[in-house]
Amino acid sequence: MNDLIQRIEECSRRHPQLAISLFLKLEQRAYQEKRLSQALNALVRRFFICERLGSGDTLNDALYSGLQSAEHQGLTYQAGRIMLCLGRIRYTQGIYKEAIYFWTRCIDLCKITHDTEVAIEARIGLGQIYDAMGDWETGASFHRQAGSQLETFDRPYLKSKQAINLGVNCMQLGQIEQATELFHQALAHAECGNIAEYVAEAHWYLGVLAQRQGQTQVAYDEVQLSIQLAQACKYQWLLSAAFNTLGEIFIERQQTAQAIEIYLQALQYAEQTGSRKQSAQCCQALSALYEANGEPAWALKYARLHHQITTEIAEVNVIDQFSALREYDLSKKPPVELLLDLSSNSQLENKSLSEALNYVGSEAINILEIDTVCLWLKDGQKLRCEMLANSSANEHPEELTKQTSLGFGVGKILEPQEFLKYFQVVQNLHTPIAIHDLRIHPAAAELSALYQPLALCSLLEISVRLHGNQIGVISFGKAGQRKNWSREDLLFGSHIANLIQQILSLDEHRKAQSRLENRVAERTQELQERTELLRTAHQNIFILSEIGREITSQLDREGIIRTLYQHVHKLMPAEFLSVGVYKAEQGLIDFPCNILHGKDLLPYHRDLQDPDLLSVWCIQHKKAIYINDVHEDYLHYIGIDGLDKLFAEESLDNKDIHFAPLSLIYVPLIVKDRLLGLLSMQSSQRNAFERMHVDMLTTLAAYTAVAFDNADTYQQLSSAQQLLMSKEKLAALGALVAGIAHEINTPLGNCLLTATTLKESSNKFIRLYTENQLKRSDFNHFTSVLHEANEMLMRNLLNASDLVSSFKQVSVDQTSQQRRSFNLLKTSQEIVRTMQSRINKQNHQLLIDIPEQIEIDSYPGPYGQVITNFINNALLHGFEGRDAGIMQLSAKLTDRKHIKICFSDNGNGIRPEHLRRVFDPFFTTKLGHGGSGLGLNIVHNIVTDLLRGTIKVDSKLGEGTKITLQLPVCVD
Repeated sequence: MNDLIQRIEECSRRHPQLAISLFLKLEQRAYQEKRLSQALNALVRRFFICERLGSGDTLNDALYSGLQSAEHQGLTYQAGRIMLCLGRIRYTQGIYKEAIYFWTRCIDLCKITHDTEVAIEARIGLGQIYDAMGDWETGASFHRQAGSQLETFDRPYLKSKQAINLGVNCMQLGQIEQATELFHQALAHAECGNIAEYVAEAHWYLGVLAQRQGQTQVAYDEVQLSIQLAQACKYQWLLSAAFNTLGEIFIERQQTAQAIEIYLQALQYAEQTGSRKQSAQCCQALSALYEANGEPAWALKYARLHHQITTEIAEVNVIDQFSALREYDLSKKPPVELLLDLSSNSQLENKSLSEALNYVGSEAINILEIDTVCLWLKDGQKLRCEMLANSSANEHPEELTKQTSLGFGVGKILEPQEFLKYFQVVQNLHTPIAIHDLRIHPAAAELSALYQPLALCSLLEISVRLHGNQIGVISFGKAGQRKNWSREDLLFGSHIANLIQQILSLDEHRKAQSRLENRVAERTQELQERTELLRTAHQNIFILSEIGREITSQLDREGIIRTLYQHVHKLMPAEFLSVGVYKAEQGLIDFPCNILHGKDLLPYHRDLQDPDLLSVWCIQHKKAIYINDVHEDYLHYIGIDGLDKLFAEESLDNKDIHFAPLSLIYVPLIVKDRLLGLLSMQSSQRNAFERMHVDMLTTLAAYTAVAFDNADTYQQLSSAQQLLMSKEKLAALGALVAGIAHEINTPLGNCLLTATTLKESSNKFIRLYTENQLKRSDFNHFTSVLHEANEMLMRNLLNASDLVSSFKQVSVDQTSQQRRSFNLLKTSQEIVRTMQSRINKQNHQLLIDIPEQIEIDSYPGPYGQVITNFINNALLHGFEGRDAGIMQLSAKLTDRKHIKICFSDNGNGIRPEHLRRVFDPFFTTKLGHGGSGLGLNIVHNIVTDLLRGTIKVDSKLGEGTKITLQLPVCVD
């Protein structure tokens, strides 16, 4: 049922009315099933929801009844929480003295139940009472105490509540900055815990602060926001308070009609929640507004209503007229402070029973301003005086036990037959009995005789209970004159009776604890051993985590196994560590890494078809093997032939070494349901391992399997990357060869055509000459043709020769990384010339703007690869779907040691989401369409690693791309 309560609680903020209905049904069912504690738990939760909705006072009678039941059944935990609820009702109604009574009792009970959260909330409530009385300093001290207790709790509800109340104190004390910070802290805690009502309340207080600082618009916005939030979560109390503030803002703006309307709404909410203080404020404001508005009848009505409410508040609190003077009287504290000091005195727990009772008795005399306190406890059918305090004996403690001075002392026994009527009164004493005149007591004659030496005139008697049962009575007496016992006296006396109950309960606990000491002593050793095991387990978990982190950070199998052995050898008595790799396609288990006493052994393998091998059993069953004496446990896994195969002798390079394992652990290596192999740990000693070692090795096996899988993946990725990079370079060189071949074809074709023409002219010239038909004009024509042919041949052959030279230089540079000095313009022209045919074919241009005098000492081949890649990217990506594109290659010296090279195009540009990834390996937008995703990655590596420079890419979509290189003139 507690789980059901929790589930209802979780939905209470979203569906409060439904939660109230469910809690009521749950409460009724628990009463029917006689589960009182659960019924009271449901009642308390129902109250908190109703209070938030402004109807908490409707549960007043149910809470009182529940408190009586809890006290009767000894349900201290539930009683404390109900007292917290009753205190909240009384505080809202402005009945502060009763709120103090319930909250102080709640704090006392929480000391027993250790319900610290409820104690904190009650302490905040006491601070709110001081705030309501105008004692902001004392209220702040209570809220700070609550805040210090909250440091160990992660409760956004309480943290936001404490911060709001302390912020109110700071605001009233003029500490505006601290108040603002506290309200923002409260807002943060409330938002973190989804405490809607405190989110709204924090905004309201921020509005109040803004109003006090003259920031009217900010105040208006904050208050309006708080009203919206309060309406959303139906926080009735805040609606009344926020409407009050909003009314003040309208008054400042001289909007009288709006102010009246707002205050009427505020009064309506205040009456719904039963808040007399808010109702009085609304009535006072409405009276003044109607008077200013020229409506005396309405002004008089609300003035009378204000007077009526303030009179009620004064009657229920009976405020001491001298309370203001008491604050300045340092020699004597007010009774409520004395009571609070007594309740919070931690030294009571350290005193013996008699010392604690005497201390409470002497303090009770000062608190109630009486003369005598007597505690009678049941002793079978009799009553025994357990404590006696007298005002005259406070200065002389030795008089307490002198029967001659008081007529009786501690230890006095009352017999039923002598005090028959008084025993009947005590037996029926359920509520406090206040006898203003002792002569009208039902057992007046018996008490007069008993208390005759004390001359008592008035008597207040309160039942003392323990675990729901009456165990006695405490009597407070006034001597010499009558005392009219006030409601405050009854509350304080009841609280002192509760303190007595706590002291007696603590003494009972001590006695029970003493009886348990022998039993505790017997189990101490067992608990210490378990604690040590837990400590070791926690330490091992941390160590295994660190080992796993170290293992999985490596990408080399041998390094993984070496690291594993070093740690396993320290954690466990392992002499031999072996790692097997499962190779299903080959039908064997390969053991490439084996370590015995810290030394590497030779690799070996095991046949998967051999049933008498522990390694085969582990692989086939995918389960761990744990053997502490191989001669006894082997039958669970293998046959007798397997005893000769426990250790692979072929792994020893020194035949003088012998190893016979007696304790063994095998654990499979599994990752993502894939069986990778196994991990084996062996010792030559019997019972070398414990079950804990199996668990530890299983954990390490999981880390090892992940590390192996990572290592394999890394090797595959490295091989794939190298292969792709090689293909990229070969593709670039192929493009270079194709381009230069196309370029050479043109001059060679011209040479062939010229040679053919020259041959025909020569043949014609020879024929005319042999036939003696040669004319001067023919001779002149032949010489002219011969001259033109020679010039054309020389020009085209020189072009071809230059192309071949450029190709040879570029190809040599691109297939080597030889460093040399070279002219930047000439080298760049040679590189561009090899790409010119492709550029011209696609109708684009490449302009070069490089000074002739720039000489650099670097690697021309890698530089050529970089420029070639820039051109390829521009043609493939930048000018896709475009004609007549323009590329530009420029360079200039930035200083004596550095050169800036820029390559730009006016193409498509690069998308912003792609720009930050252009240098990532395998990233391309042309996958499967001519792009490998390695081009600019290779460029980045060449520029930064080999050329010792930097590279930067700038681009705007639709405007083109610019690549900037910063290179040293001389590579170090």
